[in-house]
Amino acid sequence: MRRSKEAKQQTHARIVEAAARRFRADGIAGVAITDLMGEAGLTHGGFYAHFDNKDALVSEACGAGLAQSRGRMLESVRKAPAERRVAAFVARYLTIAHRDHPEAGCMMPTLSAEVARSAPAVRAAYTQAIKDYRDELASLLTAADGSDGSDGSAETGDAVALVEASDEALVLLAGLAGTMLLARAIDDPDLSERMLRVNREFYGRVFTGHSVADALTSM
Repeated sequence: MRRSKEAKQQTHARIVEAAARRFRADGIAGVAITDLMGEAGLTHGGFYAHFDNKDALVSEACGAGLAQSRGRMLESVRKAPAERRVAAFVARYLTIAHRDHPEAGCMMPTLSAEVARSAPAVRAAYTQAIKDYRDELASLLTAADGSDGSDGSAETGDAVALVEASDEALVLLAGLAGTMLLARAIDDPDLSERMLRVNREFYGRVFTGHSVADALTSM
């Protein structure tokens, strides 16, 4: 019985992972359940043993997909010194490789427009995933700033620093996702690469005071 439950959980996770990858590559509307289940080595009828409907799968895939890409990105930049991590994050996000391989990248540039028109449950799951991303990025910003609340009470200083970092994280996420969205839409290779390059440098300077050009060399 336990083995059966574990096997079902593994199958469930396989479906979610396949869905997250396909949604990033082809969009939500562009992925049929039949094709998705076939890719996972399962039958269409087996889908309903795991999900009530496509919206339930989309909700879970959005949360899992954003968590996965966020985890990979932040884990890699934590190898850099604290003051360089935000610059390293920007440098890793705004790359040609990320532009050219949406199936392995962040969901924000690829799915946000579709999610905005999706069911409430999908939007709720996506919103929570964005909040989680914001909070982790805010922790990088706070560490880079070195704020410890020393200009007032520790509690008040920490609270203010946290709110400011949270707001800055939202600005940075929106800027990076928007940049990637435009870079993918542009059919002029030179302009697309320039879009990535100038925004890498802009966000690096604004948020850290460091150029991103040497951010990765310090990792």
